[in-house]
Amino acid sequence: MRTPTGAVLAGVAVIVLGGAGLVRAAVPQTVSGPAPSTSAPIVVSGAYVRAPVPPTDAAAAYFTVFNTTGTDDTLLSVVTGAGQVAVLHTVVNGAMVATANGVVIPAHSRLVLVSGGGHVMIEKLIGHLAAGQSVNMELMFANAGPIDVVAPVVAVGAPAPTGSAAGSAVPSTSTPSSGVTK
Repeated sequence: MRTPTGAVLAGVAVIVLGGAGLVRAAVPQTVSGPAPSTSAPIVVSGAYVRAPVPPTDAAAAYFTVFNTTGTDDTLLSVVTGAGQVAVLHTVVNGAMVATANGVVIPAHSRLVLVSGGGHVMIEKLIGHLAAGQSVNMELMFANAGPIDVVAPVVAVGAPAPTGSAAGSAVPSTSTPSSGVTK
């Protein structure tokens, strides 16, 4: 059986280029400017949604946002398919207020949304929201852009989840199409 000439040439090219890459990788490289960061600019952790108490058609979402950069960023909005409206509420001068223009997260700081404090109110729920489900949310930041968060739904009175049971964030590639998953 004879090997086609094109396949042989392609194999030789792979070997040559691969060898050149190994040699190049062995040579120390000069980097100009600051070293690149290995962490995400915005990290969202501890996300969860408290199940609503019937007949309420609203649920509250909680999470912590860490700004790992040297620049302030602003959480502009939250979108979820679990409800028709998602409103960011924070405590200002001891009063709970809707923040229409977003919330600034200072450089190297964090925003903590907790029960009894700031939260995202998911209003006009679409369908039934119960413990054991998950809610998809897209957090939009002025600098970091969109970040998708998956938050477990926790029963009323149950402790907030911790560790791997808490919600997770991933870089967003599109607007969440479904707000609630089982």
